[in-house]
Amino acid sequence: MTDHLLPSVAAVLTCYNEGPYIGEAVRSVLGQTAASAIGAIIIADDGSDESTLAVLREIESWDARIEVLYGPGGARQAAQRNVAVQATNLPFVAFLDGDDIWCPEKIDAQLQSISRDPSIGLVYTAFAPFADGDLESARPANLVDITDQEDLALAYFLNDPPIMPSTVLMRRDIYLASGGMDPTIHCFEETEFYLRIARSTRFACVPTPLVMKRNRPASITGGRKDLLAFHAFVALKAAADNHSLMPKVPSRLAERARKLANQHFLSGNLEEARAVSMLSFRLAPFRCSTWACWILARLPAGLASYLRRAIFAPRVKALPGAQPA
Repeated sequence: MTDHLLPSVAAVLTCYNEGPYIGEAVRSVLGQTAASAIGAIIIADDGSDESTLAVLREIESWDARIEVLYGPGGARQAAQRNVAVQATNLPFVAFLDGDDIWCPEKIDAQLQSISRDPSIGLVYTAFAPFADGDLESARPANLVDITDQEDLALAYFLNDPPIMPSTVLMRRDIYLASGGMDPTIHCFEETEFYLRIARSTRFACVPTPLVMKRNRPASITGGRKDLLAFHAFVALKAAADNHSLMPKVPSRLAERARKLANQHFLSGNLEEARAVSMLSFRLAPFRCSTWACWILARLPAGLASYLRRAIFAPRVKALPGAQPA
């Protein structure tokens, strides 16, 4: 345990109309076993409604380390994180979305990991998604450890572990040297950021789920119909910056489409699952996982509903607004 450490970490939270959740997020920061290592808790608000602002004003009185940056609105998360990181001079920053929760050992485990090797610039952890209002639905997400790969950027591009922002602790100087997250990207901006910095620093992975990731329809990606378009934009931007990735763009998009088709299947939206799985098939027709996704999406509705109840029930339960099959 590293609770004896001098303050070295700034917890960076983003908030937009997350009044019902932000208090629990902040309490999860204050409850860290390495609490003394947290020297600042910076909440970047993006023009929230008055009910959330009232909650934030109350939260400011909880601890002297808490500072709320009240923004005018319209900045979005990338810009919020950039402003918050610039507002601290502590050597490490750790991100937390305003509706997620850190497990008590998160910062302790990450500090131990990053302190072992100065070449490591970012540490991510596993996480457990849960449906809003049902913490018992949490189940660990599948995580890929890519940190031993020689070409880290390529490994991330192909596998997309995934790395959720709320799981990340990283060196502030690396964040600033990279230029931070791109505020012109309105979805998957963190993916573009990781692909960029993976060319200049090493990552480490803590395979234990140390973040509870809340799934709710009002989240940034919750109800979007254009996710694949954003995936394509980020993939092509990364390939334009790193030309060795260009031949791998179809493979990456096939995998993004496959995972999105599976999400549609679990949500009971077979029409969308079939359309998106066909795109995955066209991009990667010789991949077994693509075939499995394509077949699953074309099962009769009754059989699909049975599988959702009998086999995939835990995963269905963790989806936002999950309903019985």
